[in-house]
Amino acid sequence: MWAPPASAGPGPSGPGAGQDLRALFLADQSLYASLGLGGAPGEAGAAPPSAVGWGGQALPDSNGYRVPWFGRNRNKGGAHRQARAAHGARGCEACPAARADAPGAPGAGGPACGPGGPGGGRGGEASPGDALSVEEAVALVRRLPRGDPLPERLMRGLAHLDSRAVALLLKDLAKAGLDARSFELFDALRALPERHPLRRHCDVYTYTATISLCIYQQAADRAMELLGEMRARGVERNVHTYTALMNVCIKCGRLPSALDIFAAMKAEGCTPNVVTYNTLIDVHGKLGQWERAVGVLKLMRDEGVSPALRTFNTLIIACNMCNQPREALGVYGELRGAGFEPNATTYNALISAHGKLGQLDRVLEAYKDMVWKGLERSVITYSSLISACEKAGRWETALQLFGEMQRDGCAANTVTYNSLITACGQGAQWEKARAVFEQMQAAGCTPDVVTYTALISALERGGQWQLAVDAFTQMVARGCRPDAIVYNAIIDALWQTGVVWAQAKARELFVGAMKQGYFRNARLSADGGRSELNLHALTAGVAMLSLHSWLQDIQAKALSGGDGALPPVVAVVTDAGAASREQGNFIIKEAVATLTAFWGAPFRAVQDHTYLGVLEAPGPQLAAWARSPGFSAAIASLFPPGTADAGSAEPRAAAQREFSAAAQCGEAFGAVSRFEASHSLALQNMTLPFLQQRTALIGAMLDKGTALGLKDEVVHDGVLLLDRAASTATQMTADVLPLVAAAALQLALSAAGPAADAPAPSAAAVAEAWGVEAPRLLDMCWQLQTLLSDDTLAISTMRCLKVYLERMGYRYLDRQGLYVMAGLPIMLAVEALFDMSLLNCRPSVVAAALLYAERRQRGAVPFWPSSLARLTGYEDLTTPELACAVRAAQKLCRKALYAQIYRAQSTSLAAASASQQQQQQQQQQAQQQQQAQQQQAQLQQHAALAARAAALQAQAAALQGPPSSGAMARAFSGGSSGSGGGALSAAPSGALTLAALSVPMGSLGGGVPSLGGAPMELPLLAQLQGQQVGAAQQLLGGLPMAASLSADLSAALGARPPGGAGAGAGPQESVAFSLGLLNLNA
Repeated sequence: MWAPPASAGPGPSGPGAGQDLRALFLADQSLYASLGLGGAPGEAGAAPPSAVGWGGQALPDSNGYRVPWFGRNRNKGGAHRQARAAHGARGCEACPAARADAPGAPGAGGPACGPGGPGGGRGGEASPGDALSVEEAVALVRRLPRGDPLPERLMRGLAHLDSRAVALLLKDLAKAGLDARSFELFDALRALPERHPLRRHCDVYTYTATISLCIYQQAADRAMELLGEMRARGVERNVHTYTALMNVCIKCGRLPSALDIFAAMKAEGCTPNVVTYNTLIDVHGKLGQWERAVGVLKLMRDEGVSPALRTFNTLIIACNMCNQPREALGVYGELRGAGFEPNATTYNALISAHGKLGQLDRVLEAYKDMVWKGLERSVITYSSLISACEKAGRWETALQLFGEMQRDGCAANTVTYNSLITACGQGAQWEKARAVFEQMQAAGCTPDVVTYTALISALERGGQWQLAVDAFTQMVARGCRPDAIVYNAIIDALWQTGVVWAQAKARELFVGAMKQGYFRNARLSADGGRSELNLHALTAGVAMLSLHSWLQDIQAKALSGGDGALPPVVAVVTDAGAASREQGNFIIKEAVATLTAFWGAPFRAVQDHTYLGVLEAPGPQLAAWARSPGFSAAIASLFPPGTADAGSAEPRAAAQREFSAAAQCGEAFGAVSRFEASHSLALQNMTLPFLQQRTALIGAMLDKGTALGLKDEVVHDGVLLLDRAASTATQMTADVLPLVAAAALQLALSAAGPAADAPAPSAAAVAEAWGVEAPRLLDMCWQLQTLLSDDTLAISTMRCLKVYLERMGYRYLDRQGLYVMAGLPIMLAVEALFDMSLLNCRPSVVAAALLYAERRQRGAVPFWPSSLARLTGYEDLTTPELACAVRAAQKLCRKALYAQIYRAQSTSLAAASASQQQQQQQQQQAQQQQQAQQQQAQLQQHAALAARAAALQAQAAALQGPPSSGAMARAFSGGSSGSGGGALSAAPSGALTLAALSVPMGSLGGGVPSLGGAPMELPLLAQLQGQQVGAAQQLLGGLPMAASLSADLSAALGARPPGGAGAGAGPQESVAFSLGLLNLNA
């Protein structure tokens, strides 16, 4: 709408620029020099020379070629900016609500209650001795004990004040922290009868003051009720009343209500003033309606209301809040055109606008003007400066400004620290970000959810995902409740590593966040017309885990309910477009479309009037696909099988695993870097016969390597050694080339050493495989060593690729997961041997390009894991070498053969895994059924025993005396004493031993049944010595209820000794005292 001004404002030229300000400016010159103000920004440097590749050939110019999301697959602005947008109310100190001169703020041009004071106005029967000033009244109330009513002395003193003074008293009480007393006092005045002398104080001034005080208690509804009461009682409402009420609605988050109040004000014929319009601009800014906010300026002029400096400041801030910095600069131009001189608030807003545009030079110029003019540099100023450095990627400047802030004696707040941590994180300075976080806590500044989000993001950028998890754990332990933004940040930090145990932890956190309701899957009900999963504005990690969880739900429903189990239409939203204020994640948009196409899913892109990116599939077709092995293979590609097991170790074990992998792979890549720095190829030296036969020679080396059982990397090292020899030899005839290839393979085998699982083939075996004599092979090996000056080191692309896969933890996956992660890149590495264009690139670069290209081809996010970016230093595609390698790798990926082989093998492994899982489930079901049958048999045995015990009880009751041992035996064996009670038949008559009562249930056949996990047997009566017959009979009567004996009784009686009472143990050893001891035979 407006063009931005040419400069931030004129320098100091008036009398306000004294010697003290010039001295202050000169004292800051070192800072200005370090901030880069002396040089011309954007000055073009000399053009870099043409790049030369590892093969000695000039690399083609990338011509602006960019591989999107090679390194940092971030949304525009990054996760930290999304967090700040979402937490804007907490993180934007430049908004009017945070400033002392905000429109409608208490004491800043709000409701005009007047200064007031002892007005001498008479009120009823008041005595002159009862007069109180406003200050005395506040002191009187301050001395009151909590809970005591307001004193009568105060009420008598109000008779000597006019309503303006009473309004001031109400406000001063609130400022003193006695806002509850303010409401208590005004409620007491409202409750007086209409004719009471003090009732006159309930007028427009006190009502307006009380409405404005509702901010303290966030009581917007009470403020609305007070306005309604004013209407009902016929109390005048003026512009200050409505403006105060609008401000209350703003502070309470009731922004639409504020607009309704403004409309009602206009409808009642009340003319807004400049403060009202300032408040209206603030409302539109907080609602994101920047165009309407700008329109208020025209409305003011049409109504004859002249804008004030605060009007322009509020409008600039509103445009900044709506992310319209150019409009903000245009408003600043109008401010200068209207003849206003910028104040500190203006410059703070101006710094914010230039910072949003990335114009750090303009930001620093505005800061310099503030110093020249002697304007106060507050925490808002420095926070805006540091935030501008953050957006410009100047973490060093941000730290310098933070030091200047401390020298100025300006205490940093949470917003300052948040911006500084974010700036360090964007500069990959995770150590400094962590140090700032520690300094923040030492200064007594409490971290909030935005702080932890910035810290987690900084640690993730530094590859410190374990420290990021520690920060998240610390956040929860300190009672700072994580929200969806924090979960997005920590889950994405873990997922972006590409490391299997980190991704397992990400899934664990994702499941926890889902249980708390932060992320939800789409409802898959067959009775609905359409079900959609919305991935818009999610980070890559959360989006992939959401998709994985959703697909698992689809598979479960399809397996249980068939084709009709899903809704008629199932959709995935990857870009909400204009339907959302948040920018979508373009990585997810591409990855989901690529993944579904790669695995043959029935999803198709459709044109939607609401969304920009939508994939739809008919429910029956999706259900049919979900029951196929290809669907399981697609799910496995999102979350490789075995990943959860790899992350199931204890935290210490996982930390040790991560430390070990990082250290070992770091050492390995160090060796790779040293090799590539000290070795290279010379493609221009390769002879024509070699170039003509190179493809055949590589094919032969692969065949011989397979026949000899060599590892892939050994054969690939041999190919690289062959290329090194061809680059070094001045002449190489066609007839000797096969022997040279055999010698290169033998040298690579010798350098690799014996394998742990199998002995290395001998030179004779290698010679036999190539059809040459062993002496000739060894002689050629000697010649190659001489040619290469005894330097036969070769680190091939395949070896680099396996270092990358090792860093990602592929060895901890099962067979299916290993193939999902490594199958396609290894096939592409074999094909890359034949591509001459890749010989001009370092092996580590080729391996990175292959891994990136194949992951992008099948939609595996992250395309380039952050763990590998940290390991290799290949953060972005900024070099022609990487661009060249990625082009070639993507060309290889377009060959359909490898994708077909990969899909077929992955599907076969998924089918085998599903079959194995089904067999395991069947075995578990069979075991459970067998256990159920055994438990049923044991219950039947217990019932039989209980019946026999009941028969014994009946017999004892009939005889009115102790049963004989024969009767006891017959009761328990179901026959005569000789049929099953040998141990009992030997007992003396009339002396039934306790061994008869401790017959284990196992002796009746079958195992020992259990109840509650403890073996069951008839109770021992060892503790009944000296008790009466009735007590013994009572216990015997309880035998059928043996299953419900109390735990304490079972413990008191003790367990049956091994072997049972009738297994030859003595009476004392078996705790088998005779019943004669119980006086039953008396």
